[in-house]
Amino acid sequence: MANEDGGTEGFKLSGAQRSAILLMYLQRDSARKVLQHLSLREVEDIGRAMAELEHVDQKTVETVVGDFVRELARSAMVPKTGRAFALEILPELVGGPAGQRVGGALRRLYSTEFQEYCAAFPPRTLAALLRDEHPQARAVALMLMGTNTAARVLNELTDDERLDVSVRMARLDGVSAEVADDVERAVRLALDEAGAIRWQVAGVDRTAQVLGRLARPINEPLLGRIGESDPALSDALRRRMVTFTDLGMLDDRSIQTLLKSIERPTLLSALRGADSTMRELFLRNMSTRAASDLREEIELMAPLPRSQVQLAQEEIVQTVMRLSADGSVRLFTSGDELV
Repeated sequence: MANEDGGTEGFKLSGAQRSAILLMYLQRDSARKVLQHLSLREVEDIGRAMAELEHVDQKTVETVVGDFVRELARSAMVPKTGRAFALEILPELVGGPAGQRVGGALRRLYSTEFQEYCAAFPPRTLAALLRDEHPQARAVALMLMGTNTAARVLNELTDDERLDVSVRMARLDGVSAEVADDVERAVRLALDEAGAIRWQVAGVDRTAQVLGRLARPINEPLLGRIGESDPALSDALRRRMVTFTDLGMLDDRSIQTLLKSIERPTLLSALRGADSTMRELFLRNMSTRAASDLREEIELMAPLPRSQVQLAQEEIVQTVMRLSADGSVRLFTSGDELV
């Protein structure tokens, strides 16, 4: 997480951000060698974090590099835990088919890496993938994914699919390491293809913003027809047709009206995570004393979880929508009246 001017001082960095800073610090050849050992998903996460870091202060770089050097030193003293040695080194020492069988058996007993890998994907993606697999392979794959992920995937299946795979899972009393490895490889290959770097689009959010820019006589019938087949989707689109950033098009009188309808804690949370432009829009429509007190309180606040900021901003947007419906405020975006 970066602060308001894109800097990092005083903020707790995520693992991806720390990795991004370290890679930017390393020479290109060294960075290239490190990247070769990362998965495609890890590289994508680091790339996004890197793109969001506009400025990294010297103190942060020193801290990240120092932590890395200390961790490296500790790893050098104890290169492998017993579990890591058994999973990674022992099969190589045994060698040949026997080593592969030993490695497969140990991995099923002690490794959670495949479970964690699958858990990173949406359950709908996993369910769609499993529909293309043989029914028995589908049951084995769910057993390998771990209980929590398997339950999430079952929720995405039809009643008949859920019944069939549950019976097959319950009747499994043993699976050879070779079969388990084959199923795992097939799942990984399919998920790697599904998770390849691509343009990530938030479909509901983007569609809602498009519909929000249509005139009411057009978008209302359209949302109504969507609601006939998918009420939940229609409701989600309605709630997201206007974003917090869109409120920047409100005039001062509308902002003043809005401020009378917002609880102070909600406003604080929303503005703590807002950019300077949105923050000043609200502050300039308050009395000098009230704006000064609010600005000081915001500056003293600790960083908030992203979910808390989004919840507060969405609450304000819904308040605007209600006020707009009764004519108390007028909301425009890009010169077109929304509501």
